[in-house]
Amino acid sequence: MMLNRRLFLLRSAGATGALMLLPSCEAKGAASSDVLVNHVGFAPTAGKACVLAGTAAVAFEVVHVASGRIAHRGTLQPRKGDHGDYLVGDFSAVRQPGDYAIRAGDVRSGTFTIGGDVYLPAVGNSISYFTAQRCGASCHLDDGVRKDNEKRLDVTGGWHDACDVRRWVDATIYGMIGLSRVIDALGPERVDAQRIIDEMRWGNRYFLKMQDPAGFVMYYCGGDDGNHFTDNKIGTADDRRIQVDPAEMTAQFNFIAAQAAMVRAARDADPDYARTCENAAKKALSWCLAKRTPRKAATLGAAVLACVQLHRAPGGERFRELAANYLRALLALQVKGEGFFLARADRPDPSREIMDGNLPLLALCDAIDQFRDHPDAAAWRAALQSHVDHLVALSKLSAFGTIPFGLYSGDDPGGARRFGDYFYRWFMKPAGEYRDDDWWVGINAHLASHGVGLLKAGKLLDRPELALLAQRQLDWILGVNPFNASTVTGAGSNQPKLYKTGAFTPPTPLIPGGVMNGLGGTASDEVCINPGSWNTCEYWTPMVAYTMWLMAELSA
Repeated sequence: MMLNRRLFLLRSAGATGALMLLPSCEAKGAASSDVLVNHVGFAPTAGKACVLAGTAAVAFEVVHVASGRIAHRGTLQPRKGDHGDYLVGDFSAVRQPGDYAIRAGDVRSGTFTIGGDVYLPAVGNSISYFTAQRCGASCHLDDGVRKDNEKRLDVTGGWHDACDVRRWVDATIYGMIGLSRVIDALGPERVDAQRIIDEMRWGNRYFLKMQDPAGFVMYYCGGDDGNHFTDNKIGTADDRRIQVDPAEMTAQFNFIAAQAAMVRAARDADPDYARTCENAAKKALSWCLAKRTPRKAATLGAAVLACVQLHRAPGGERFRELAANYLRALLALQVKGEGFFLARADRPDPSREIMDGNLPLLALCDAIDQFRDHPDAAAWRAALQSHVDHLVALSKLSAFGTIPFGLYSGDDPGGARRFGDYFYRWFMKPAGEYRDDDWWVGINAHLASHGVGLLKAGKLLDRPELALLAQRQLDWILGVNPFNASTVTGAGSNQPKLYKTGAFTPPTPLIPGGVMNGLGGTASDEVCINPGSWNTCEYWTPMVAYTMWLMAELSA
């Protein structure tokens, strides 16, 4: 993310303009002694795991709640690793739909469900979350005024990014990505596609209006200088300013991908609107090709994904080779024999992206799936295989099977954990991750994006074990973590207290389907929950979008 606006020095509770110190990640909270299992449940054929604190193997039973019958017996086995001493049990053999609980001696889990549609209510809630976060329906009807020349420009529409009323383009564009991918995963047979398309069109009102005549998408209307409600009267002092500089390059390509997805969604019902979106995508791509050369691994991944989406739209055959060109640049950043990607060629550190997720992984999966007969497809598959092997190795570093946030070259970033020649952390550093500031958030978008990519890679590479690894990324988000806490509102239980800003009233309430930033880590990389903190307990668009997408893919 661009950091000149992501410092968030004013974002702590009660901030109204004075410089505020951000909360540290010190409150680790009490670890749960319950059997930890996904609070919502599993699809029948999914891999299924449970976790319990301990050091010695113990027998467990999966109990059918209604009948009391024992559906499965197994053993929770010790797994050495980070986050403490835990036991892991597998009950993937249980496939019969129903409500279940797990017993291990005197310890029990909460009730969970096995069923083909187990995640669909949560997916539906996340779709409704965007409706609840609409901007320009009854608020901010006076957005906005250009910062460069103070001229009025209507940029109403879109969604609030988080538990605030900011509208960063680079964050909120992920709403378009997530919603479109739910349709792709589930189809109109299992989800109300028209409802999703209508929501995407509302969000796209903002993005289309934020496109500069030159082709790029502007940065925001409603940033740190516009985190307030307005009087909805055009021309008064509280009208929010439009930052007219280009959004970061990853956001430009995400905008292109979103417009291409809208072309496919709208072409039959509203061909005129589809043409508007197609023209917007091509205009943005022309600007990118003329004005910017993507160098970051994340941006190259976004460029590939944009080209794949353009290729899927009518008349998109010519974007196949452009995608291949971006992939060549991306693969040049992959470290041979290691599998990970450097952030960029002139930086020694591996790529780490907390908000954008693992775009290189998703790009490789989409390209291989879309361009199966391309001459470079074998190289792409080899790169995907190597990257997945790397992720699998990392996942074995704890009993929870999650993917650490990132590798670090140079000095110990905190935690003193080594993986080969690199240090690693499970969570962002609570200070100085990108600059000498204290900006950090939890890892839900990171985990969910990896889950989507691992699930897709498993199908493409004929590695079914990757589906269980994908499932375990969602399991952490839905309660299989040391605090037995789901960080999705309305899905599961024991959610931490939602962040409430002091910058305006009324604050954003609990919204079913909202996904919090997720658990974070201390300076020594110990897991913490920090109830009520924006770092861990605020809704942010990428977290909602990626988690919704992962639940849809697991449902499919």
